[in-house]
Amino acid sequence: MKLKSLALSIIPILSPLYLSSNEVNSSIRDVNIIIPNPIKSPSVVKLHVKKSSNDSIMNSRAIKFSKRYPPNYTPLEERISKMSIESNNKSKVGYINHGRVSVNLIGDLIKTKDAKAKLIKAGFKIVKVYHINKRRSLVSIVFTNDTLKKMASKNGRGFAGTLRLLIDKKDKIFAITNPLYITKAFLQDDFNKKESEKLLDMITKEFTGLKDSLDKFKFQGLPKYQFMEGMPHYKDMIEVGNGDNLLEKAKKNKKRVAFILPLDKDSTLIGVKLSKRTKKFPKKIGLKNAGLLPYPVLIENSRAMILDPKYYISVMYPNLKMEEFMTIATIPEAIEKDCNRVFR
Repeated sequence: MKLKSLALSIIPILSPLYLSSNEVNSSIRDVNIIIPNPIKSPSVVKLHVKKSSNDSIMNSRAIKFSKRYPPNYTPLEERISKMSIESNNKSKVGYINHGRVSVNLIGDLIKTKDAKAKLIKAGFKIVKVYHINKRRSLVSIVFTNDTLKKMASKNGRGFAGTLRLLIDKKDKIFAITNPLYITKAFLQDDFNKKESEKLLDMITKEFTGLKDSLDKFKFQGLPKYQFMEGMPHYKDMIEVGNGDNLLEKAKKNKKRVAFILPLDKDSTLIGVKLSKRTKKFPKKIGLKNAGLLPYPVLIENSRAMILDPKYYISVMYPNLKMEEFMTIATIPEAIEKDCNRVFR
């Protein structure tokens, strides 16, 4: 087509000089126009791949991720469920509230005989009624049940074997140790939340109108509790006696021993009466938590062990300030000596 156009454009220019009109027309007719054939596109090369069992994997274009989670990861569904449960429990006394749990459950003054009757009705056994001071205005009722003893029968967990109900006649209140607080702190990795909540419900069902104490601590932080950096943890127990006849010595020393509670065939929890001067320390730092007395001693594996007083006092008084602790600076050593005297 381009050649024909070129010829038509050139011939008129040359025609006046060399060709007549008839010759021009004849020349146009004699021009042979050759139109080139289009180039064929190359054919697609087909690869013949032998099929294998992995074809389904190779043909899949989906990006797959492995389910890898960090240590102690809690799935979203479980977290939402847990938040829902805790939200419903916020109105329940003794339960976890905003991540914290109370040391004690507080109620209005009650008579000792009525308190004992309620504890028994709730399913507990009275271990000892102990008068902390000479005037008998502070009474510590030590109690337990089969669930508590079973929990405390594991090695090194005997201190969770009892709970306390303190009657403070002067301030006209009573305070019951929160089982959720004590078991979380003293049972460490052996803690069973479901069983501990059952104990709490047994108490609150029988003792109505209770309130959470002002003394609280972070629930998840209780197993690793220490008053401050460098101070003892739960595991830092102190040996106050050793030998195969420790229980016999405790039974003979009734003057210093308030109660003896067998946990299983290999462990026994006893309560030690502190000296007159030593047991006055709650007056300086708060009577509401005085139910930690009599002081617990665990006899196990031919050893008599106590929780380090710097730990035990502070975990039972989590709101204690350093300046308050300094007012009883000599007490931890005095407690250790009093417990040691039982096994001499």
